[in-house]
Amino acid sequence: MAGFLDPLQLDTIARRTGFLQRTSKLKPKEFIDTLMFSEFDHSRLSLQDCCNDLAHQHQKSLSKVALHKRFNEHSFSFLKSVLAEQITQKLDIKSGKDWKPFTRVMITDSCKFALPQQYKDDYPGFGGARSKALMNMQYAFDLKQGNWETLELTKVSENDKAYSKRSLQDIKAGDLHIRDLGYVTHGYLLKVSTEKAFFLNRLHPGWKPISRSTGKAINWHTLYQEMQLSKRNRFETMVTIGKGEDAFDCRLIAVPVPEKVWSERIRKAQIRAKSVGYELTDDYKYRCRFSIFITNTTIELLNATEVIQLYRLRWQIELVFKTWKSLLDMHKVKAVKKERLECQLMAKFIWIILNWKIFRCLANFIRQNSPDNACSVWKFFKQARQCSHLLRMVVSGKLHFTIWCDLFSASVVKNLLIEPKKGKKASLHILNEVFFSLS
Repeated sequence: MAGFLDPLQLDTIARRTGFLQRTSKLKPKEFIDTLMFSEFDHSRLSLQDCCNDLAHQHQKSLSKVALHKRFNEHSFSFLKSVLAEQITQKLDIKSGKDWKPFTRVMITDSCKFALPQQYKDDYPGFGGARSKALMNMQYAFDLKQGNWETLELTKVSENDKAYSKRSLQDIKAGDLHIRDLGYVTHGYLLKVSTEKAFFLNRLHPGWKPISRSTGKAINWHTLYQEMQLSKRNRFETMVTIGKGEDAFDCRLIAVPVPEKVWSERIRKAQIRAKSVGYELTDDYKYRCRFSIFITNTTIELLNATEVIQLYRLRWQIELVFKTWKSLLDMHKVKAVKKERLECQLMAKFIWIILNWKIFRCLANFIRQNSPDNACSVWKFFKQARQCSHLLRMVVSGKLHFTIWCDLFSASVVKNLLIEPKKGKKASLHILNEVFFSLS
């Protein structure tokens, strides 16, 4: 555990990023420690609070002016590099089983939150100069290994499609990529196929798939009527999407949605259509009667049921975002110097990834000793926040990690387990059914 924030490693990063260019009383370890642990709700965190924390925890006397100067581009670069280093340092945790045939199961999504209006030039929102200031977090997570792969703070002006284009180099052979519709472009899907990787996405509403068996575009009205008559609950076929060099073949799986879901989709679509002055087509309305998935995996790798179940796991990333906001106050900021805001966010992410690695160790322990149970992300981080002072003692070397484990987990492990919701499969059971059956 001590190696997570090794002082020598921090000093090396600090020199490389220019954090130590000027003589200062403040060491890299002290700077990062105070930002990580002084206060979760940064909308209430003042410079004086940080100075008081430094005096109490590290016996360092620093004025507010001196600390204010430490929030600069070099400090932000330092913390950003520390986070990147922690993301790079993967835990070697063996589950005892291998999820064949995929080397990684990548889920990518973004999360946005509002900022004070003074940041609108650096982090502009949608709609130009009059829009609210927004920050965007791009996050990629390997569901198989439990590792963070990327985390970036970006402007919302770089939408998910633009980020998808920029991150094509992260696609590796053997990966399975499960992405939100906003990231799905022809270029992305072609890159996945070229790299001998796999994709699993919803069908873009603007694409017209051509059936390989008939050579014609799928008629959603006819398909819906046929499925109603035959009482089929699923349709699957091979399709071609795109034209010329951008064309690619894949499987298409369509599942009818309940009438209530369809009605809500149409209601929202009509509101959007009215706002821009157009009418919904009949073809679009019938298309909305289906949840439509596309994938280049073979039936032998993933059957239709497994495809549908796996896509549901994309919502695991939404649980992570909810944890960051609701439990860890990630979105609570105040109007301070831009570099200070960025440094505080980076420090909070470092705190999160340290605890995430502990979560993974605990989750692996539960899985090995009780295969039918799993550790709840929400419950773990709720407990981690309450015990943050103990983690600080571990990082500082004042408390041995094994003692922390005893204090944190011995009496509470059973209270950290996921409680399955009625009528819904827990993610653990989906993983076991799909991946471990492939091993």
